[in-house]
Amino acid sequence: MTARTVELQMPTAAAWDRLQAAAASLGTIEEAQENSRFLVVKTRYGLNPVRLRVSVLSGPTAETSRLDIQARGQDIWGVASRKVIDRLCAAL
Repeated sequence: MTARTVELQMPTAAAWDRLQAAAASLGTIEEAQENSRFLVVKTRYGLNPVRLRVSVLSGPTAETSRLDIQARGQDIWGVASRKVIDRLCAAL
């Protein structure tokens, strides 16, 4: 499993909206919980299926938020998971 934390310079509500749009551009949103602000996205990198679980957390100030991204792919070295996380970050 590959994990990364990303800090965004926007409130959590705005980060949640942007995350949903970015995740939809990557693949299929399998689950989205508005109350706890997390979603699960299923996508592919090449032939490798990758599943992302992303949570939006409040940041140190009201104008910042953090994304906790966990990815699991079926490749041995986790390259697909890291590449999909990079694509999600670029889409945000």
